[in-house]
Amino acid sequence: MTSYMEDRKMIRGIYNNSSAMQYLDEKLDVISNNLANTETNGFKRSGVAFRQHITAEQAKHRELNNLDPLPRGEIQTYIEYTPGALRQTGNPLNFALDGKGFFTVQTPEGIAWTRDGAFSMDDDGYIVTQDGYYVLGEYNGPIKIFGNSFSTSDNGDIVVDNQVVNRFLIQDFDLKEVVQRGQNLYHPRDPYLMHLQHNYLTIYDAQMKQGFLETSNVNIVKEMISMIAINRQYQANDKAIKTQDEALNKSVNNISR
Repeated sequence: MTSYMEDRKMIRGIYNNSSAMQYLDEKLDVISNNLANTETNGFKRSGVAFRQHITAEQAKHRELNNLDPLPRGEIQTYIEYTPGALRQTGNPLNFALDGKGFFTVQTPEGIAWTRDGAFSMDDDGYIVTQDGYYVLGEYNGPIKIFGNSFSTSDNGDIVVDNQVVNRFLIQDFDLKEVVQRGQNLYHPRDPYLMHLQHNYLTIYDAQMKQGFLETSNVNIVKEMISMIAINRQYQANDKAIKTQDEALNKSVNNISR
């Protein structure tokens, strides 16, 4: 017959293994999303980390030889902002940023940012994203093109018929201030700030590359290797839970006799 202390250890083991499986589930979801966006212009891969809340409390917990579950941590996702490679397209409405910063766009909910410079021109001459959102300029709001010739300089100046008429509004921010909500866009985490475009740092040293697009920074091989490793870890934790559960059931049955 197993002792009370041994039963508690098995219960803790089941808890720890199930927590590990929850973490692995989250990692698998993130990797799947990364792989689904390997061809998305300017996409930045996400990762998952486990952040322990109170290290001192855990140390005290262990010193007392307490068999209750350790104080929980928090599963957090993060975005890896390393640049993707630049791919030449020759399309004058394709733009890539070589350096920090994001294109600023106007959505129905307020401002947002993207590294995807696959723009087009609407019927009124405004430069828009693939979803039809206005791309913002630094001087005169949404960028509108008129005249016979159009080009951009390395610093983002928009030149129409040899006259600078606007400049792409390239901004940057603290990663804690934004959240990714689909459409390859980043939005202010605080809804109050969604209409305050000048609350964020304007970047002047990013190099504008007209006729280029930035590719995704996802490495397919690394993501696939991670997925295989996660599946193996998941199976190992699942097997451990079943083993401990069977042992616990035997212990309970023996007590009932």
